[in-house]
Amino acid sequence: MSKHSIQINSIYCGGTSETGHDEVYLVCQADAGLPIHIPSGINTANSMAKGDTWTFDKIILNFEYEVLVTLWDRDVSYDPNLATYLQSNDFQPGSGTGSIQLTNRNGANYTIYYTYID
Repeated sequence: MSKHSIQINSIYCGGTSETGHDEVYLVCQADAGLPIHIPSGINTANSMAKGDTWTFDKIILNFEYEVLVTLWDRDVSYDPNLATYLQSNDFQPGSGTGSIQLTNRNGANYTIYYTYID
């Protein structure tokens, strides 16, 4: 039984992990359950360059203990195993509403804007 929820509102790109753009997708996993790929579909992603914002329509993640949101860069469309890990955040009860900035050593800089729903 889910007691908490996070709504992912948007993701802002402050810098990409490679020259030009990243092909970004999310993998969300609540309470160690089945992972959810966003956008739906195994080889789908959203092209993002520095300054781009990816806005979502009602992505609500229900959880009891935690929900892990991981950003990936799909480097080649034919093999998801070759994707580049960008960064992740583990949302827990009481996370509050706001934003979380995620950066890595490759220059990727993404900000997730979210609403905590209790």
